[in-house]
Amino acid sequence: MKRTHHSRYHVLADTHLTRAEAAAVGGGNPLANFTFFMNYSTPATQLFLAKVYAEDQLVAVVPVVRLVKRKSTDMLRPPLKRWLGILFGPLAIKTTLLVDTAFLAYDSRSPFHFRPEGPTRADRQAIKRALSDFLKAQRGVHTVWITEPAGETAWAAAEGYDCFGILPMVHVPLEGYQSMDQYVAGLSKKRRRNYRAERKRFSAAGATIDRVQGPLDDDFARQLLVCLKASARRSALEVPYNDVLTDPKAFQAQAQQVFVARMEGSVIGFMSFLADGNRLLQCHGGLDYQRSYQAQAYHNLIYAAIEYAVENGYQRLAMGPLNNETKRRLGQELMPMVACLWNRYPLDALIARKLFIKNFEVAYSS
Repeated sequence: MKRTHHSRYHVLADTHLTRAEAAAVGGGNPLANFTFFMNYSTPATQLFLAKVYAEDQLVAVVPVVRLVKRKSTDMLRPPLKRWLGILFGPLAIKTTLLVDTAFLAYDSRSPFHFRPEGPTRADRQAIKRALSDFLKAQRGVHTVWITEPAGETAWAAAEGYDCFGILPMVHVPLEGYQSMDQYVAGLSKKRRRNYRAERKRFSAAGATIDRVQGPLDDDFARQLLVCLKASARRSALEVPYNDVLTDPKAFQAQAQQVFVARMEGSVIGFMSFLADGNRLLQCHGGLDYQRSYQAQAYHNLIYAAIEYAVENGYQRLAMGPLNNETKRRLGQELMPMVACLWNRYPLDALIARKLFIKNFEVAYSS
């Protein structure tokens, strides 16, 4: 890949991150999760790190996913996906460089990892522009997509990006709670009633929840993957990087904490998380839809994760993007997110503004 310079910064692409480099930018477990998945890159989904330097000092690390020759129409709302795909045909096939947090356990923080002691706000914007120049300069790239929290994307409009809101991230704040009973007591009357009813239904179905720390054994991983694939089939949206994100070998080896719901000895659903400081971040989930509804397994998996988080001193449970109604009901904070899209060719930019952006649906694995 090309090496680019922007004022005092230069950028290099790499597929390795040393412990010293990770510590320098305070990447934590989310960044370690991305570097883990780099080992499972495919020809169609290539993960790498963009390292930004000021002279010889590393000042930022940014995870990047190269999506090679994908149909951009697959990311649209289902009613439009088919006819626009037919209408644009080969013109819809693009190579995109994606900077977001799907491989960072859907962190709601910016995917830009800066030195903690380092740059001022002006420096950070200059670093983002240097990274943008680097991505735009890569051969064969048609589009660049950067996702950040709302309020952190002002720099992008001046660099030719179209910015628009996407699905917010769902959080459950847990600061100050010492027990699950205390957490439940803080809910509204309606939510307390729903909680009791959903727990009762789960218990009446004879269902249980236990926690397993990855890596996973072969048979257990296969059972979870059945649920993961069932959830993917129910989604009308395309997840362009799922060949890596849900690669069976990667999934089995991932350092995730799995909350698994069982009924009559069989897995009926699961959610998995990464711990990062005082936060638990969801990275995967799936359900056996024929049996999980009977026990309200999804609701109870969320409650189990909340209870574990409270009992172990975590202050925040993050459940990724708002892609279903249960998250909307059980989550208590929505963190607004913004996507910034740059197109190399003016015609592509025009089509994106007129048709794609307003009909876009964020496609995340749940």
